[in-house]
Amino acid sequence: MSEKPHGLPKAKVEKSYLTWSLWLIPIAAAAICGYFLAHDYLFSGPTITIYFQNADGLQEKDSMVKYLGINIGEIESLTLAKDRQQVVVKAKLYRSAAGVARQGSRFWVVRPEVKLGEISGLQTIVAGDYVSVVPGNGMRTNVFIGLPQAPIEPIQAMNIVLLAPELSSLEAQSPIFYRGVQVGEVISCQLGHDPRHVVINARIRQDYAPLVRLNSKFWNAGGINVHIGLFSGAQISAESAETLINGGIAFATPPDFGAPATNGTVFDLSEKQETAWKDWNPYIPLATVPLAMTNKTSLQEWESR
Repeated sequence: MSEKPHGLPKAKVEKSYLTWSLWLIPIAAAAICGYFLAHDYLFSGPTITIYFQNADGLQEKDSMVKYLGINIGEIESLTLAKDRQQVVVKAKLYRSAAGVARQGSRFWVVRPEVKLGEISGLQTIVAGDYVSVVPGNGMRTNVFIGLPQAPIEPIQAMNIVLLAPELSSLEAQSPIFYRGVQVGEVISCQLGHDPRHVVINARIRQDYAPLVRLNSKFWNAGGINVHIGLFSGAQISAESAETLINGGIAFATPPDFGAPATNGTVFDLSEKQETAWKDWNPYIPLATVPLAMTNKTSLQEWESR
């Protein structure tokens, strides 16, 4: 009869704190993932789509969306539209700026721009180009059409239309002068229904609107005017240093001025100023008062000088 085998040894299980600590790694990873998911859900704003004609200077994951000089979002992606005529810019707004995603909001790309006497967008040389916005007040939306340039801020003004044979050096925001003082600016330029003329939409600031009469004369003040006389020789003049580069418009009103112009009045824009217009200097009272006037000097006393 065979002998009974000896009993097999039993395994002894002991708890180790090192074993439990290994579980901390996946738990911590899951907690971090949960934090970022919650952060994105609770603190991030909407993703908006902006269509630009040109997105030159913008960079994915680098360029920002700004309002009043502070970052309110960042550019996530840049792609070409299906028609290959536009760039689709997707931007992620911060939650605090979610109210910007409304109809009427205007977006444009800020780039460095150098003009005579003016430098704009200089900070983009270091920080890079960015998208700026003026918020609207309409219904919520996530799709926008970007502007080709910064919008012209609305002011109290009288809008007029100028018809020119060609655009020359004029562009949006080109100044309009009266006796060398800027009293308005160009809003937009385009061909009209009759392609023989360029339609220039402009505005005259409300304080200076009385200067524009139905028989006022407008001319292109850009560039240099050269007049050669038999006895006076060559005379070279320009409306201002700014108009030499950026172009500009000037106008004059005759002494026997007509009725005041109104919104939408159409004028012809002459290529240059006629000699007779230089002597026009009508008395047309304005509501503006010189800064040097004191409270003791009435407007009537000043006008009578």
